[in-house]
Amino acid sequence: MFSVRRSFAMAAFSSLLVLVSCSPGTAPGDRVDAKLIVTANVSGTAVATVVVEVTAPDLATPMVFNIPVVAGVASGTITIPAGSNRTITIRAFDTGGVLTHSGSTTLNVQAGTNPTISLTLAPLAGDVPILATLGSFTVAVTPTPNSLSLGGTNQTVQLNATLLDIHGQPTTGTVSWATHDPGIAAVSATGLVSAVGVGQTSIVATFQGAVGSAAITVGP
Repeated sequence: MFSVRRSFAMAAFSSLLVLVSCSPGTAPGDRVDAKLIVTANVSGTAVATVVVEVTAPDLATPMVFNIPVVAGVASGTITIPAGSNRTITIRAFDTGGVLTHSGSTTLNVQAGTNPTISLTLAPLAGDVPILATLGSFTVAVTPTPNSLSLGGTNQTVQLNATLLDIHGQPTTGTVSWATHDPGIAAVSATGLVSAVGVGQTSIVATFQGAVGSAAITVGP
């Protein structure tokens, strides 16, 4: 009798282990990560460090990432669990570690390609806002900067846009071109820039919400 009870108990315990091991979401391999490219143009500000914090109802501990700033641009890739209600907070600090800008957004993140969204980091006092983007692509525009002249041999310049995915590898796609000031420089649908008037402006290439730009100076 004891042997029968023991065998029944062992069988029940084994069944319980099978049920637990097969429950969804319990195995470490069930987690699917997503990558997001974070970029922010901090030129013209005192920002020296950019910190990204990610929180969510199913994340027991906030995830924190430091995004390096090089030549006035903060750029880096963060890896977070895919899922809904991911609150991403971006904070900017000056060289003394003083908080200068902050912004936050809540979004759903999926494995694979995510659309690029824009997030404005509001200044805490006396500074300009910072535009940050989060998504799966970056746009690099070359050459930059460019100096053009009216009536000279260098009235035009051909810009090129390179699209990079979350792995930093080139990808294909069609960008849209635009100028910040059509009174200074015009741009065609293929990225050909023409001098129009004296001054400084920038030409922007956009792909699925990701933005790249090139500085243009037009002289007499």
